[in-house]
Amino acid sequence: MASPASAPAASARVHRVVRPARSPTRPRARVAPRARAASSSSSDRDGAAAKEGPVVVAVVTTASCPHCRRAKAAIAAAGIAFEEIDASAPDGVVLDAARKLSGMRTVPQVFVGGVCYGGADDVEAGIADGDFPAAVASAAASRASEEEGGGAAAGADEGPVPRAIRAAVSEANGAAPETGSTIVADQIQNQNQIQNQNDDEEYERLSRLCAQMAATIAPRDAWTFAGFPAWPPFVKERAVVTGADIVAWLDQNQTKGETADAVANAMLDRGLVAATGRRGNGFDAAGGDDAPWRAALFRLSDHACEPVGWPNATTGAINARRRWRGSTRRPARLVASDLRARILSMYDEHLSPDGTFVDYAAMAESPAFEAYVDATAELQTVDLRELKRDEKIAFFINVYNAMIVHVTCAVGPPNAGFFDKLTFFDRFRYDIGGVQWSCDDIEHGALRGNRPGAASIGAIIGNPRLSPGPFAPNDPRRAHCVLPMDPRVHFALVCGARSCPPIRTYTAANLDAQLAAAAESFVDGDLECVNADAGTFRCSKIIGEWYAEDFGADDATRLRRVAGYLPRGCAKRETIEAALARGGVKLVTAEYDWTLNGKSV
Repeated sequence: MASPASAPAASARVHRVVRPARSPTRPRARVAPRARAASSSSSDRDGAAAKEGPVVVAVVTTASCPHCRRAKAAIAAAGIAFEEIDASAPDGVVLDAARKLSGMRTVPQVFVGGVCYGGADDVEAGIADGDFPAAVASAAASRASEEEGGGAAAGADEGPVPRAIRAAVSEANGAAPETGSTIVADQIQNQNQIQNQNDDEEYERLSRLCAQMAATIAPRDAWTFAGFPAWPPFVKERAVVTGADIVAWLDQNQTKGETADAVANAMLDRGLVAATGRRGNGFDAAGGDDAPWRAALFRLSDHACEPVGWPNATTGAINARRRWRGSTRRPARLVASDLRARILSMYDEHLSPDGTFVDYAAMAESPAFEAYVDATAELQTVDLRELKRDEKIAFFINVYNAMIVHVTCAVGPPNAGFFDKLTFFDRFRYDIGGVQWSCDDIEHGALRGNRPGAASIGAIIGNPRLSPGPFAPNDPRRAHCVLPMDPRVHFALVCGARSCPPIRTYTAANLDAQLAAAAESFVDGDLECVNADAGTFRCSKIIGEWYAEDFGADDATRLRRVAGYLPRGCAKRETIEAALARGGVKLVTAEYDWTLNGKSV
């Protein structure tokens, strides 16, 4: 990969961005021109303004794409004006049009004079050797000559964006939005109207009290007797407080005139407080100082659902601190679409200009992240049974990636040692349709068809088939396994580490093309030839070790499969096919880089 581009030079003066009128119901292709002045600040990090003359460069991008950011920074640093076409819209119309012209599945796609020049690596190489500026100058001279001759009026109106792409932008902006999809927090909050307004106000009051109590009373872990014939006979209850702690705090802080035990019971009724242990206890004022609830253990929802780092454990689903109280139930695909759009918007906002660094710490402190956390509660209401195969794959990929960003913002990456990495993807869960799902459950249970994960005993000793998948035979989540599995999902799932694929957008309507693009991008950047004559290739542990069985029974089969993800005629694919024809190929794996791709909390 090329080295990161430098900051935009002062000589770069214009960056026109093609953007559509924003629909309140979904992100759309950008179509309205906008000028931006050069600056080194984050708000103008990809902007620059152009010298007088025709603009002949167009860059097709998608939101939060680090390579798009890198290409834009390189072009701006070279003092070259360009127009940007944001092709993030879920319908994929603009990306399809660009793909037909360029023959590329990945973004960015850079056009000079209406002809595809290439991607980020091609642009950086072309700028370095002078080929890209020369191509721009030639296209600009040709355009200026045509305009002076009066023979290209239509083309001049069109600008640097090829006609087919501009037509696709117009088509995308003219399409009717899908009812119910929105990324605007206020619009989602407007849907949160419940049947009983009085109950809503009471819930809000109790919720505030619970949050204040959780911030004041420190939870603790306690060993308790599980009862006979339970095994093990003793269990550790995590993040608990006593009933006496709760009532004492309410006596001092609640002011509505009710008794503390009545307020505590109201919190129990609404799920803000939960009894633990082998016997449940309510708060009964008649028991006096010897009432069993005083010594009994309870768990506040704020303590249960707060993401905590290793070696502590989060006992509840991190999106279930409060129940979802919207008045309508939306389809699962629309809920996931909103969460995906929120994550992509935050990711794009906090991605560095060269696309190599995400400021998770700043993201975690942003109002948008707080709104995202609140929005995740809607997952509690979805019905996964309504999803078809491609919808299910897109849903789980988007929710997995959203949960990873959520956890990374809250506790950071798994950098506390071996056991932190081993358990990280199973320690945090979302409540989806009333059932808890961890990242491991989503990846290995749903998307991989209930296969054992890389942290299973069988996988650790080199024989994954010895271990079961995450779902037991009577687990209701088995109904949502995707069979047969598509190994390309590995290139769609992110973990926040440098060796992970970049976060992307996935929709059922364009799933095959999106997975193909993710696979091509990952294999092209990850697989390298160590010794062509010996047939030795280096790949990620995802392909060659952790999930090797997903790609084939032996190295030759795996290499043949991943070569198929590359376009025909590309040099790397031809090298692989030649080695396969000779026989005796071997895959070796590179060390996985768990370093966070940004700054954590």
